[in-house]
Amino acid sequence: MAHYFEEQSVAAPSGDYFTKVHLRRLPERAGLIRARLYGARFATGAVLAFLDSHCEVNRAWLEPLLGRIARSPTTIACPIIDLIDADTLQYRASPLVRGGFNWGLHFKWDSIENLNSPEDFIRPVPSPTMAGGLFAVGRRYFHQLGGYDEGMRIWGGENLELSFRVWMCGGRLEIVPCSRVGHIFRRRRPYGDGDKGSSGGNVQLDTLAYNSLRVAHVWMDEYKVGGGGDGIDKKLMIIRLMISSTLRRNTSSPPGPT
Repeated sequence: MAHYFEEQSVAAPSGDYFTKVHLRRLPERAGLIRARLYGARFATGAVLAFLDSHCEVNRAWLEPLLGRIARSPTTIACPIIDLIDADTLQYRASPLVRGGFNWGLHFKWDSIENLNSPEDFIRPVPSPTMAGGLFAVGRRYFHQLGGYDEGMRIWGGENLELSFRVWMCGGRLEIVPCSRVGHIFRRRRPYGDGDKGSSGGNVQLDTLAYNSLRVAHVWMDEYKVGGGGDGIDKKLMIIRLMISSTLRRNTSSPPGPT
C-alpha cells in the first residue's frame, strides 16, 4: 500500500494491522500513477490487486480474479464496478458492461449485446479498455509490460494506455462478472492537477490532456490525428516508444479483443 499523507499528523493504524499490511509512504506527492508504481515495486506476491481508496469490496471479490489470472497469466482481470452514492453511501449493483473510449480518449462504458442465457452473465467478458482503478494482474506480467507509464502526470489516461498495451502486445483484458467491488463516484475531481510541467511557472498542467497526448503519440499510430505534442517530455516519450516497439515484436498474438 503506497500512500502520501499531506497531513503529517495523521496517526498510523495500531495493533497488529501491519502484520499483514505494509504501508509505504512517499516523501512527496506523486499522484495516482507514480504512487501505484511505487507500491508495486515493494510487492512480493504473485498477483498485484489495484484498488482506489474510496472502494468497498463485496463478498468473494478476489477469488474470481485470481482464477482468471491462474488460467492465463497474461490476462488483466477487472471486477464489475458497483455504484456507491457519494452523499448517502448507498450501494447499488451495476449492469454487466464493457469498457470503451471515444476519439477524445475519454473512457466510457459500452453495453454488451447477446446476453441471453444465465451463463452469459457469469462468463468473463473481453473488454477493449478498463476503468483504471480496479483490477488484478500477475506481478511478473505487470513488470514485463513495463508497468504504468512513469512519464504520465498525477492522474488520467493511464487506464487507456495500459489497456492498449495489453491488447496490442498479446495480452488480454477481461471483466469478470463474479467479482464485484463498490466504488464512490465523486461529483468532481477532489484534487487539482498540482503539476506545473517542465516549464514551471504558475500555469497548472491539464494532466488528463497531457497523458492522453502521450497515449496517442505512443500507441495510436495512423489513427492519431493532428499534433499537439509540444508540451510532452520528448525523452520520456522516446523511451515509451522503444518499449512499445519491443513488446510488439516479441508477441505473435492478435492485437485486440475478438
